[in-house]
Amino acid sequence: MRNPVIAIQDRFAHHNASRAFRFLCWITRPVARLWRMAEEHGLNPWFFIAMSVLGYAIQSMVYLPPFQTQAWRLAFLVLLRIVALVIPTYILLKGKGIARAFNGSIAAMFVVNTTWHVCYYVYL
Repeated sequence: MRNPVIAIQDRFAHHNASRAFRFLCWITRPVARLWRMAEEHGLNPWFFIAMSVLGYAIQSMVYLPPFQTQAWRLAFLVLLRIVALVIPTYILLKGKGIARAFNGSIAAMFVVNTTWHVCYYVYL
């Protein structure tokens, strides 16, 4: 399966491409590198996308009126922590040449998680 980000970059990598497309390629380059790194280690990048969507969906449910009790909030927190453990477990069990991918995944997870919690507790 070909990486959609790399396909866009290859299509518009010509020097005569417009500035907008060159800017798009510049923006998507880190995503393409992460995608390639996951595939090099035998991991499916769509798994990470699906787990991120699942995590954000769970976080969004906290704000719905039926789930405003402390019991629901605790249940969602526990569920989020379980989802957060699935990704490193997947990397450890399925990945090859794991050190670089695992360290990158852990660093990204902590940065995103910490940013979310700081913004949540400071601004809400």
